[in-house]
Amino acid sequence: MMTTDELKGCPFFLVFGDAELEKIGQVTEKKSYKKGDVVYKNGDSAQKFFIVSKGLVSLREFQPGDAVGIAFETRGPGELFGVASLMPTKSYTLTAVCQEDTELYEVNVKGLDELIQWAPSIGYILMKEVARIYFDRYRLCKRQLYQMVKTPTLITALPG
Repeated sequence: MMTTDELKGCPFFLVFGDAELEKIGQVTEKKSYKKGDVVYKNGDSAQKFFIVSKGLVSLREFQPGDAVGIAFETRGPGELFGVASLMPTKSYTLTAVCQEDTELYEVNVKGLDELIQWAPSIGYILMKEVARIYFDRYRLCKRQLYQMVKTPTLITALPG
């Protein structure tokens, strides 16, 4: 459980009022991880979403036999990940690995669902914030894809 003041230390939570933060604090905890710790693995049941307080988390895909995997994205302070917990499938699609000593806000989604029944505004604000984050990521991805097509490399220029 976290206090309203503790949650206000994270920019993600600043969109909520004090009454909402008090309730969110009841389903949120702050946890520390060491460099190399795995927060969750691809396919694990998604019970929480996370906001980085301090440190860096890499979101990776591992294939059988991979020691390191492919890093798709990283999350730093103030950034959200693990939102598969908010989706109907409820399983993580990548593996989250701490790239340095890290502190995370961990929000229990089952508890959050109950809060949303009490105060639908929490769900609305949360979804609005998640949509903003994903739209920003979409724009970045679109820009990167454009650059790949505009300046082809040997791999992207090959047929098929």
